[in-house]
Amino acid sequence: MKNAIIFSSFASKEIDESFNWYESRSMGLGDRFVDVVDKAFAVLSKNPIAFPKKKHNYRDMVIDTFPYIIVYEYDHIESSIYILHVFHTSRNPKHKYKRK
Repeated sequence: MKNAIIFSSFASKEIDESFNWYESRSMGLGDRFVDVVDKAFAVLSKNPIAFPKKKHNYRDMVIDTFPYIIVYEYDHIESSIYILHVFHTSRNPKHKYKRK
Protein backbone atom coordinates (compact mmCIF):
# COMPACT_ATOMS: atom_id res chain seq x y z
CA MET A 1 0.00 0.00 0.00
CA LYS A 2 1.27 3.42 -0.91
CA ASN A 3 1.28 6.19 1.65
CA ALA A 4 0.57 9.86 1.03
CA ILE A 5 3.68 12.04 0.90
CA ILE A 6 3.46 15.55 2.35
CA PHE A 7 6.30 18.02 1.81
CA SER A 8 7.31 20.74 4.23
CA SER A 9 8.03 24.11 2.69
CA PHE A 10 11.70 23.50 3.58
CA ALA A 11 11.84 20.26 1.62
CA SER A 12 10.16 21.78 -1.44
CA LYS A 13 12.57 24.71 -1.37
CA GLU A 14 15.59 22.41 -0.94
CA ILE A 15 14.55 20.31 -3.94
CA ASP A 16 14.01 23.40 -6.11
CA GLU A 17 17.32 24.97 -5.08
CA SER A 18 19.21 21.72 -5.64
CA PHE A 19 17.60 21.23 -9.05
CA ASN A 20 18.61 24.76 -10.07
CA TRP A 21 22.15 24.34 -8.76
CA TYR A 22 22.73 21.05 -10.59
CA GLU A 23 21.07 22.32 -13.76
CA SER A 24 23.32 25.41 -13.75
CA ARG A 25 26.35 23.12 -13.61
CA SER A 26 25.30 20.79 -16.42
CA MET A 27 22.19 20.73 -18.59
CA GLY A 28 20.07 17.72 -17.59
CA LEU A 29 21.83 17.10 -14.28
CA GLY A 30 19.00 18.78 -12.38
CA ASP A 31 16.55 16.41 -14.06
CA ARG A 32 18.69 13.44 -13.04
CA PHE A 33 18.67 14.73 -9.46
CA VAL A 34 14.86 15.00 -9.45
CA ASP A 35 14.55 11.50 -10.96
CA VAL A 36 16.72 10.00 -8.20
CA VAL A 37 14.77 11.86 -5.51
CA ASP A 38 11.44 10.76 -7.04
CA LYS A 39 12.58 7.13 -7.01
CA ALA A 40 13.54 7.51 -3.34
CA PHE A 41 10.06 8.88 -2.59
CA ALA A 42 8.52 5.89 -4.37
CA VAL A 43 10.52 3.52 -2.15
CA LEU A 44 9.45 5.46 0.96
CA SER A 45 5.83 5.39 -0.13
CA LYS A 46 5.86 1.61 -0.37
CA ASN A 47 7.83 0.89 2.79
CA PRO A 48 8.27 3.90 5.12
CA ILE A 49 9.40 1.84 8.11
CA ALA A 50 12.37 0.39 6.21
CA PHE A 51 14.62 3.00 7.80
CA PRO A 52 15.12 3.20 11.58
CA LYS A 53 14.08 6.11 13.73
CA LYS A 54 16.97 8.47 14.46
CA LYS A 55 15.79 11.39 16.56
CA HIS A 56 12.28 11.87 17.91
CA ASN A 57 10.13 10.16 15.28
CA TYR A 58 12.31 11.17 12.33
CA ARG A 59 13.91 8.69 10.00
CA ASP A 60 16.70 9.20 7.45
CA MET A 61 16.99 7.75 3.97
CA VAL A 62 20.28 8.19 2.13
CA ILE A 63 19.80 9.02 -1.54
CA ASP A 64 21.90 7.13 -4.08
CA THR A 65 24.15 9.04 -6.48
CA PHE A 66 23.71 12.48 -4.90
CA PRO A 67 24.90 13.56 -1.41
CA TYR A 68 21.48 14.00 0.16
CA ILE A 69 19.43 12.51 2.97
CA ILE A 70 15.66 12.54 3.09
CA VAL A 71 14.52 13.32 6.63
CA TYR A 72 10.96 12.21 7.19
CA GLU A 73 8.36 11.22 9.73
CA TYR A 74 5.87 8.40 9.21
CA ASP A 75 2.36 8.43 10.64
CA HIS A 76 0.99 4.88 10.38
CA ILE A 77 -2.48 5.92 11.57
CA GLU A 78 -2.86 8.51 8.81
CA SER A 79 -0.77 6.49 6.31
CA SER A 80 1.25 9.59 5.57
CA ILE A 81 4.90 10.45 5.20
CA TYR A 82 5.94 13.97 6.16
CA ILE A 83 9.14 15.04 4.38
CA LEU A 84 10.90 17.52 6.64
CA HIS A 85 14.12 18.01 4.65
CA VAL A 86 15.98 16.87 1.58
CA PHE A 87 19.23 17.55 3.36
CA HIS A 88 22.63 18.00 1.68
CA THR A 89 25.22 16.03 3.63
CA SER A 90 27.72 18.91 3.66
CA ARG A 91 25.37 20.99 5.84
CA ASN A 92 25.66 21.10 9.61
CA PRO A 93 23.97 17.92 10.89
CA LYS A 94 22.64 19.81 13.91
CA HIS A 95 20.04 21.36 11.58
CA LYS A 96 18.86 18.07 10.09
CA TYR A 97 15.88 17.59 12.40
CA LYS A 98 14.94 21.24 12.95
CA ARG A 99 11.73 22.78 11.72
CA LYS A 100 13.24 26.23 11.12
